[in-house]
Amino acid sequence: MIQKNDQIFQLSLTEIAFTISFILLLLLGYLVGKEQSDRKIAEEALSEIQTLEQQTSALNLAKSELTTLLRNAGSPNPDGVIKKLIAADEVRAERDFLKKQVEDLDSKLTALTELRNQLEDAGKESKKKIILEEVESAISFLEQVKKLSPDKVNDLENTEIIEKIKQAITATDELKKQLKTQINQELKPGQEAQAVQDIVTAAKNYNELVKLGSSPELAKKENSDLRGQIAFLKNKLARGGLDYPPCWADEKTGKVEFLFSIEVKPNSVVLEPAWPQSRENDASSLPGIADVLSGNPHSNEQFISSIQAIFNKSQQLQCRYYVQLKSTISDAVQSDRSRLMVERYFYKFEVRR
Repeated sequence: MIQKNDQIFQLSLTEIAFTISFILLLLLGYLVGKEQSDRKIAEEALSEIQTLEQQTSALNLAKSELTTLLRNAGSPNPDGVIKKLIAADEVRAERDFLKKQVEDLDSKLTALTELRNQLEDAGKESKKKIILEEVESAISFLEQVKKLSPDKVNDLENTEIIEKIKQAITATDELKKQLKTQINQELKPGQEAQAVQDIVTAAKNYNELVKLGSSPELAKKENSDLRGQIAFLKNKLARGGLDYPPCWADEKTGKVEFLFSIEVKPNSVVLEPAWPQSRENDASSLPGIADVLSGNPHSNEQFISSIQAIFNKSQQLQCRYYVQLKSTISDAVQSDRSRLMVERYFYKFEVRR
């Protein structure tokens, strides 16, 4: 007689049922965990949506309040004013970016020039170089002392003059340190006053640039000039050397745009307009431009006096205006003197005879 049992594949039905129950519990745990994870993701997404809705609501409320304030202030078109403010902010950001590019390119050109100067000086004896720098430093120091107190140059025991000398030395050391740290430039002996003047001028120009941010039209014009200077500096960087960027340059090609056509004669100077049509408004806004052109022909003294204001503006802008120069002076020495007179105030392109 065959004996019956409750085993399948040598496993009892109880063991099989227990195994199946355990597997079902694992599946149930996985489903519960997955459900909790999905719920957490959904809650985070909902939180982000609520945050965005709150930010949008706050911005809309701010816009509504600003519109109300502008309308109460008598503005006929509040939406137009808000759009101009947004445009001004965007233009200001572009201007800062372009200005940074000009400064970066100018720093590279400065580094190239410094390297060139070092290579040129490499063949000289180091001892002579040290002695020359010490002599220049001593002369510069003596000149500064004379300017401080001419009647007490020989009275170095005087407390006031000694204190001024200490302050001058401290200020010079700090100026050298900041120039080296901030813009990687060396302060050469005798150029302390010029360096301070350049720093003050740069600070003044920066403040003027910040003020221009309130006018998108003026800022866009400035950005156009900066793009022209960037293109010019890129061309100069490919060749090496250090120059002021041109005040006027085509913003796409970097090609220089001229201000005047100047002809130097034995006893006079004649100036004619040479700017392109696109620079008509810029040229008419230059200080003293009407007197410069209406006074032809100028004597050398009148020429220097009439263009001084334009040169001062180029100094403030840290750029140079370019001119086309032609000489009809037969005497070589006099011709060179006239050419150097023009070069003192402008960068030139000389037209051959």
